[in-house]
Amino acid sequence: MNQSHLTLLDISLIFVYLLFIVFGFYVISRTKYRDDALQNKIFVLGFLFKIFAGIGFAIIYDFYYARQGDSFYYFWNASYMGEMLFSNPSAYFRMLFDMVTPANIHELSYNLTYFPRFNDTAIYAIHRYVSIFTILGLRNYYLTTICLSAFMFLLNWRSYLFFNELFPQYRKAIAVAILFIPSVVFWSSGIAKDTFTLSFALLFVVYFYRLVFQRRFRVFTILKLLFCIYIILSLKPYIFYALLTSGFVWLGFAHLHKIKNTVIRVFVLPLIILVVGFVGLWALSAVMQFVGGSYADFDAMLNKAVITQQDLKQDYYQGMSFDIGDFDASIEGALSVTPAAVIAGLFRPFIWESRSAVMLLSGLENLALLLLTLYVFIRIGFRRLFRELGENPFLIFCFVFSISMALGVGLSTSNFGALVRFKIPLIPFLAMALLIIIQNYKQGKAIDNMDS
Repeated sequence: MNQSHLTLLDISLIFVYLLFIVFGFYVISRTKYRDDALQNKIFVLGFLFKIFAGIGFAIIYDFYYARQGDSFYYFWNASYMGEMLFSNPSAYFRMLFDMVTPANIHELSYNLTYFPRFNDTAIYAIHRYVSIFTILGLRNYYLTTICLSAFMFLLNWRSYLFFNELFPQYRKAIAVAILFIPSVVFWSSGIAKDTFTLSFALLFVVYFYRLVFQRRFRVFTILKLLFCIYIILSLKPYIFYALLTSGFVWLGFAHLHKIKNTVIRVFVLPLIILVVGFVGLWALSAVMQFVGGSYADFDAMLNKAVITQQDLKQDYYQGMSFDIGDFDASIEGALSVTPAAVIAGLFRPFIWESRSAVMLLSGLENLALLLLTLYVFIRIGFRRLFRELGENPFLIFCFVFSISMALGVGLSTSNFGALVRFKIPLIPFLAMALLIIIQNYKQGKAIDNMDS
C-alpha cells in the first residue's frame, strides 16, 4: 500500500475524482433545485464546503500528524479488509454485515488480509464501514476521504431537507447549523467515527419524527431508523442514549403542547413527566443491557468516564488537557462536577485556551455559541424563552440533547483535542435552537414596532 505523501499520481486521481463528483452534484443541483435559487445555492456551497473540508482533514492528518493517529489506522485496516472483496468475497461480506464472531471465524478460508478486532467492537465497526469507501477510493487515503465526504453530505442534506420541511421559515438558520459550522463540517468529513455518528444522529431525528410524530409506519422508515440506531450504537452508544432520552422528552412535551387549556396543562404535566420518565428509563435500561460492556449501566459508564478522564490528563498529551475537578464513579461524584462538565462540553475550549489553528477555530465558534446563548438568556429573557419552548417542543429536544451530550462529554473528556471532536453532534442542535429563538424574537419585535 502506498504510504508516501501526495504524489503526482495521487494529485491526478484527486482531480479526476473531483471532476466526476462535482459534475454529478452539478447535475443534481440543476435538475432538482433549478427553480429555487436559494436552495440551489445552499446545496452547491454546502457540497463544496464538505468536500474541501474533507480534503483539508486528509492533508492535516497526512502532513501535520505525519500519517499518525486514528484516521490512518482506520484507513489502513479498512483497506486490508476491503482487499478481501476481490480475494475472498464471502469472508468480506460476512465481516461487513457483522456475521463473523470468535466462535465461527474458523469457518472462513485462511487467505484473510484482515482479522476482526473482536476485543473492540467500535473499532471493528469503523473498519467495516470505511472498507466500502476504500474500495470506491482505490485504497487511496485522499480518494477514500473524498468519496466518504460526498456520501455523508448527501445524508446531511437529507437531514437539512427534513428540518427545512419542518421549519420552512428558518431555512438559512437550519443551513448554517447543519451544513456550515466549520469545526463540525471539518471533524465530520474525514475518516473517523465522528463522521458517521454525526450524520446518523441527524438522520435518527428525521426517522424518529416520521415514525413517532407523523406515524408513518412504513417498512422502509422503520428499517432506516433501526439502521441509524445500529450505526450509532456500534460506534458511540452514549450518543444514542442522549438521543433516546431527549426524544422521549420531546414526545412528552409534544403531547402536552396539544392541550390548549393552561389549567389542564398544569395538572397533566406531572402525569406526563411520570409516564414519559418511566417508559424512557425502561427503554434506556433495555438498550444499555443490550449494548453491555462499559455502556451496560450508569455505574459502568461513570467508571469508564473517570478512567478516560484521568488518562487524558497525562503529560503525553502535551498540555492539551483541562480539568473540571476530580470525581468518583458515582452519581453523587458526577453531580459534584456537573456544572463544570456541562460548560466544558458546550463552550470549551475557550478562545484563550487554544493551542493550535484547529483549536482556535473551535474557540471562535465556542465564543459565538456562548454569545448567542447569553443573548437568548439576557436579551430575550427567561419568560419569552419558556414561551418559545412551550410553543415548539423540538426546541426542548435540542436543549435537552445538547446539555445531556455536553454532560457526558465533559465528564469523560479532559483533553481539548478529543473534546472538539466528541462534542460535534450537539453543536448543530444547539445552534439551530438558538438561531430559531433569536429569529422569532426579532420577527416579534418587528411586528410590535409595526403595530405601534
